Amino acid sequence: MIENFLIILAFNWLVVTLLWFSTLKIRRADFIDIYWGPSFFFSALLIFFLNNNFTLASFIILILVGIWGMRLGLYLYFRNIKKDEDKRYIKIRDSIGNIGLYFITYMIQVILIGLVSLPIQILIIQSEVINLNFISLIGVIVTFIGIIIESTADLQMSKFKAIPNNKGKLMDKGLWQFSRHPNYFGDSLFWWGIFIFSYSYTSNLLIIISPIIMTYFLMRVSGVTLLERQLRYKKEGYDEYINNTSSFILMPKKNKK
Repeated sequence: MIENFLIILAFNWLVVTLLWFSTLKIRRADFIDIYWGPSFFFSALLIFFLNNNFTLASFIILILVGIWGMRLGLYLYFRNIKKDEDKRYIKIRDSIGNIGLYFITYMIQVILIGLVSLPIQILIIQSEVINLNFISLIGVIVTFIGIIIESTADLQMSKFKAIPNNKGKLMDKGLWQFSRHPNYFGDSLFWWGIFIFSYSYTSNLLIIISPIIMTYFLMRVSGVTLLERQLRYKKEGYDEYINNTSSFILMPKKNKK
């Protein structure tokens, strides 16, 4: 387990370091965000082939992580390529320079990839060939629901922003009428599904650290809290939206007019 964890850290350290060097020329440090989703799929593939454990469960988790990771990577690529560099990265660079940016954002991402991918790592090194069971099936269902929610929310937001007249307006249609951040909720649900699926085979409770870390970051660090500090001052009617709409979990509106 430790060996695979260190391999993933080393592999992703190499990749993000190369990405960081490229950003020194193109001045687009936010391109590291694009690598986040695919990094888990590439890490899973690496461990998969290094351990030669070609079980059904390993193939299933590769497919699940591949669908989620590559979709997210492509979505962020086509979204970010049309925008200026994320202001968060600009502020960090202006404050502590490129070296500081490397350690604060890039290296932290390497560590997070290693920790969040623990359910994937431990499942793939599982030597026993075990058939699908009821709990693992629940894990697959939860994972797919998370992917569908996140993908649908991203698609709805993309279509909304593609209409010029919607610039500066509040998006509160589709899934966004039931949650202020349905894409983050779907992302969190995906990792809880991965945990359930992996736990059904490994019975290793340590891997619960993965969905806990992701949910915490999505709600308190890089997700809901950070984004809403900006949105409530930029979007007209956002305060009312906050009062009437769940911040994370998909729920009916509190007050319907």
